[in-house]
Amino acid sequence: MYKNYDLVLQEQISGSVAFAKRPKGQEVLKMVKSGKLTDLFVEEFSRLGRNAYDTLTTLQTCEENNVNVHIQNMNVSSRANEKANPLFKMFSHIFAVIAEQEREQIKERTEMGKAAARQKGVVFGRKQGSNERKADFLGKEGSKKILKYLSTGEYTIREISKLTEASTATVIKVKNIALETKVLLV
Repeated sequence: MYKNYDLVLQEQISGSVAFAKRPKGQEVLKMVKSGKLTDLFVEEFSRLGRNAYDTLTTLQTCEENNVNVHIQNMNVSSRANEKANPLFKMFSHIFAVIAEQEREQIKERTEMGKAAARQKGVVFGRKQGSNERKADFLGKEGSKKILKYLSTGEYTIREISKLTEASTATVIKVKNIALETKVLLV
């Protein structure tokens, strides 16, 4: 299937994640900027991203480095005869917006499906009673690190998230439980 390519990169990651933040996307951009890549083949346009700005930024980076981007399912390339293809530029703007709209529609359909399931009595999330006690949660090593930074009052949620390698949701959860249980005073 991929026998005519020098390198094949595949990943299972949402198109809503910025191309430059995807592990394989970072690898591709590094090769583009270093001049190691002359042609980039993509199965379909939306694989470049589902955010128009991000997708167009990625394509601009490829263009600035003379990389020919080939969109397989549309049989179109960004360069023709060693020059930028003006039709590709026009189509890329249109398809970037379409890919972004598809993402919004996917989110809407997912929410509609969840709402319909809730009406039928489906419950999402953990089973009742499976949550740990708040004291046990705050006693975990990761929670203790977060509490240490929270107690100083000098760091933002994002900064604490980076310092502790915890998600911002976890930092917020620790903060809320600590405030609720009076472990942390504001």
